[in-house]
Amino acid sequence: MVTFDKQDYLNFYSLEQWGSIHTSEMITHNHHEIFIQTFMPEETRGLVTIVHGYLDHSGSLSKIIDTLVSDGYGVITFDLPGHGHSNGVRGDIQDFSEYVKVVHAVHSHILNKGICHKSWSIMGHSTGGAIILCYINEYKYLFDKVILVAPLIQPYLWSFSKFGVKLIGEKIIHIKRTFRKNSSDPEYLAHVKNDPLQFTKLPVRWLQSLERWNSSLSDQLSKSEKTLCIIQGNNDTTVDWRYNIKFILKKYPNATCVLVDGGNHQLFNETAIIRDITFTHIKRYLSANGDNKDRRD
Repeated sequence: MVTFDKQDYLNFYSLEQWGSIHTSEMITHNHHEIFIQTFMPEETRGLVTIVHGYLDHSGSLSKIIDTLVSDGYGVITFDLPGHGHSNGVRGDIQDFSEYVKVVHAVHSHILNKGICHKSWSIMGHSTGGAIILCYINEYKYLFDKVILVAPLIQPYLWSFSKFGVKLIGEKIIHIKRTFRKNSSDPEYLAHVKNDPLQFTKLPVRWLQSLERWNSSLSDQLSKSEKTLCIIQGNNDTTVDWRYNIKFILKKYPNATCVLVDGGNHQLFNETAIIRDITFTHIKRYLSANGDNKDRRD
């Protein structure tokens, strides 16, 4: 695993301007060592927790982190198990519920440190969005706003992938990763291939965990009258976005959905025009009046 050096990290992911308000630490949860980062301006208009997607890590969120901190928000982010600077077999997880428990552990740790704000929102990209859906379903939460960016429910062409997973069974442990064109920004695509925290082999067990999670999700998630915001690119061929939006709206009928024309899966890392559209919708939703806090007893 790559050793963490603060200045090298911030420089590589273009976050060096926030070095004075950046902190990082490791926390232990069960057998996981989780890498947490915060970017906390002296005066904040609110907090935003961001959960990255599969194969990514906190550094992949650098552009949205920069945008939110520039706009006066404090940002909390962390690397999922098996990703970035967190420990674990790269990209592997035994069960998706472990991700949800890690989110809970991170927020418990942050609260125990005395970090809180009356306006605290959570946002997830892809698998991060899926994790958030399960998290807010299972735990009482304090979030003002919930934003799902290109959320994963089913991957693109899932029926074929699912058949392939069953066919592979226990015969193969890893498959070679193909770096897909999931953004129209060539600089980003080149950056990913040179990112030392990316990995080139995908554990088959993760796909098996995804299949189990996906098959139980409809029963697992309760219907809710709460609001949330979905932001989705209509050129996305990583997730089955049409199916996913219908699924989420069925569970959250008061949710709003924004389609970004020409947007691929990596909306945080798209070309400047598409990225600006995405970030404008995010900032607008975060600053809107009203809250969405969970007030279950």
